[in-house]
Amino acid sequence: MKSLLRYHSKICWWDLAHEISRDFVPLINLIGLFFQIRDDYMNLSSSEYTENKGLCEDLTEGKFSFPLIHSIRSNPQNRQLINILKQKTTDDEVKRYAVKYMESTRSFEYCRVILRSMHEKAMTMIDEIDEGLGQGTGIRFILDKMVV
Repeated sequence: MKSLLRYHSKICWWDLAHEISRDFVPLINLIGLFFQIRDDYMNLSSSEYTENKGLCEDLTEGKFSFPLIHSIRSNPQNRQLINILKQKTTDDEVKRYAVKYMESTRSFEYCRVILRSMHEKAMTMIDEIDEGLGQGTGIRFILDKMVV
C-alpha cells in the first residue's frame, strides 16, 4: 500500500515538483503507515470490519500486525499470542481470547494513541506542503474520515 501511494504521488505531482520544491514522499510514507496500522487495528477490534471480512482475520492468517506485536512485546515471556498465531486458528473463541488478552496489555489503546499522533503529524505536514494554497482539503477529508 505504501509503495503504491508513493508511486501515485510521484506521478501526480511530477509537474508540480518541477515548479515548486516540495517533497511529498515523507507525507505519503506517513499516510501509508497510518492506513496499515489503522487496518491492523480495525481487523482486530471493529465489529463493522468483522461483519464485512470476518472475525480477526489477521489471527487466522497468522499475521504479526501492529497491535499483536505491541501485545507480544508487552510481556515477552507470555507466548500465548505467538502460539495462537502459529495455529492460524479459525476458532472464534480462541480469537476472542486473543482480543481480550490484547485489551489487557492495552494494545488497542496504544494503537489509538499512535494513530492520533500520526493523524496530527500528517495534518501538520499537509499544512507545510500546502503553504496556505488550500489544495490539501481532499487529503484532509480522507484522513479525517479515517480517525478511530
